[in-house]
Amino acid sequence: MSMQLLQEKMETAPLFYRLSRVLVESAETACGLIFAKCTLSEARLARLKEKISGPDPEAQFYYASNYGRLAILLPDKKLSYTHYVSLSVKQYLQDGNIPGGGLLITSFPECGVPKEADVQAMHDMIADEADNDNPILIYNQPEAKTKQSTILIIDEDATVGELLHSRLRMKGYEVYTADNGLDGLRLFKSLSPDLVITELSLPVYDGYELIRSIRGEKEQYVDCSIMVLSDKRMERDISACFEMGVADYMTKPYSPVELEARIRRLLQ
Repeated sequence: MSMQLLQEKMETAPLFYRLSRVLVESAETACGLIFAKCTLSEARLARLKEKISGPDPEAQFYYASNYGRLAILLPDKKLSYTHYVSLSVKQYLQDGNIPGGGLLITSFPECGVPKEADVQAMHDMIADEADNDNPILIYNQPEAKTKQSTILIIDEDATVGELLHSRLRMKGYEVYTADNGLDGLRLFKSLSPDLVITELSLPVYDGYELIRSIRGEKEQYVDCSIMVLSDKRMERDISACFEMGVADYMTKPYSPVELEARIRRLLQ
């Protein structure tokens, strides 16, 4: 692999993490993305920002000058609006006779749940575009139409629920939360989730009652796995949960990376 190609691949990561942050902070958990191959001076980039900030003051710009890639993030915007803005970008590049080529648009999660590989795939799609007369390309994630695994999180701690909800949504899961055992059981029966992640210390129904109730429905919900994520560290609690049919047990504080790895294993 050439040094230039290696640098280009390394530059996709910062853009992906910025995109991920926008999605997490977005009220609608949506974000339009315009990705362009072009060469811009600081002055031309400033003028483009001024042009785009007219119709959309929330637009965020990412420009990697070392290999000529421009990304414009549009928080809370869907594909139709993203296409509208991209027409202004394309016109600006053409009017200024700015060297470059391809222009690509997408909207997450409308076109799929973003992964770091998507940014590299978009880069590859426009890498061979030679001029600004090419049509605007639309990126649709290949896995966008596959079935999402459903996860139900039951924890009285709202912070834990919110963090897990945001992080797991970003990983492509359909996520629901409850803050007590009774609501958790009701959601479980209505959703038939693929995985339940529960604390043991819960109001109304505690975690043990919840697990017994779920396992009591084992004929109907045989494909659902249960993971305990709890402050309880005593061996007797851990042993009791496994005896009740729990698939995995993690204690708090926990490693998000390890948790995600265990979730992937349970949902394979």
